[in-house]
Amino acid sequence: MSKKIVCLMMSLVLLFSLSGCWSYRGLNEITIVAAVGIDLDPATQEYLFSCEVIDLTATEKGAGTKAKLVESRGKTVMDAVRNAKKRLLNKLYWGNNEILIIGNEVAKSGKLDNVLVWFLSDEECRETVGVIVSEERTAKDILTLYGLDNSVVAYEIKKILDDDQSTVGSIESVPLYRAFSTLKSEGHSLTLPVFHNVENDEEMVVEADGEAVFKGNKMVGRLAPEDSKYYLFAVDGLHGGILTVSSMGLNSPDISLEISKSTTKASYSYSGGKLKVTLQIETEAFVDESEADTDMLDEKTTGKIEQEAQKMVKERTEDVIRKVQREYNSDIFGFGEMIYKKDLKLWKQLEPQWDKIFPTIQVDVQSQVKIVNTAFLKHS
Repeated sequence: MSKKIVCLMMSLVLLFSLSGCWSYRGLNEITIVAAVGIDLDPATQEYLFSCEVIDLTATEKGAGTKAKLVESRGKTVMDAVRNAKKRLLNKLYWGNNEILIIGNEVAKSGKLDNVLVWFLSDEECRETVGVIVSEERTAKDILTLYGLDNSVVAYEIKKILDDDQSTVGSIESVPLYRAFSTLKSEGHSLTLPVFHNVENDEEMVVEADGEAVFKGNKMVGRLAPEDSKYYLFAVDGLHGGILTVSSMGLNSPDISLEISKSTTKASYSYSGGKLKVTLQIETEAFVDESEADTDMLDEKTTGKIEQEAQKMVKERTEDVIRKVQREYNSDIFGFGEMIYKKDLKLWKQLEPQWDKIFPTIQVDVQSQVKIVNTAFLKHS
């Protein structure tokens, strides 16, 4: 038999094996998941599962995308998820899931890794799902709302997560894979963005509200949105936002600086049994608003504003670091991980006593703020 015939027969066999969609399911056969909330019943220790699903029956012209809420419970996460099928015609489809909401009881229980592992292990669920913590009594309380811009609250939260670090600077977006990786890393504790419900135009809507601080698997506290901004400065996670400073060095801000770029470089030194960490923060900003009666084109004026901004970034960042050291003793800044990556031998020496060492670390923040645009024109 010639080589050409053999190649032709093998090609035909391969074509038959690649044809068709063997796992295809129509829209009428699936229930599309947009967001999931996981709570814990403190009385029974059962998992409470709340799921925002897309309502494909809402087909009115101009009505937009609608959502429904599905609830169930179970002894494990998988048990709770599967029990939802008792109320559904179709199986849940996880390929479009955007958000995983962790309830307060779960966050404080030490079972966070169990929840994350299940979602990472599921073949349909994406690793890039955004993970948040509910500040309300339950995760379900977040899912019961409509979004301000979108009726599906999952899409609202996802957009806030995507944009905040470059526009507001009050939360850090943490995808599922990174949340689990941080939980299991050496010398780095987890933070997750917090969301709560607020009133807007006589209706309740969802809003970002700072960071939840974890120590191991347990949530031990939280940072307010303003503190979260300076936490982001410390971990090189701030890509935008506003700095409000005083042109006169007073407590009443009259200048708004919009951050266009910010980078933070961390280093450490270890001598005489003392650990010191240095953070070098370099920020570029525009003058976005000025209520001050000053000449913004004068170099002395802009130089003074830069000094005030530098002082504020330095002091506020150091304040947040000290707060976390003293109140939570949780290395959310990754100082330990930095040592682990650069000097494994030193980390092995410090690791057994890290809970005692971390609160005593001297942290020196060096801030440089440069105004690159004043938005003012010279007089002609």
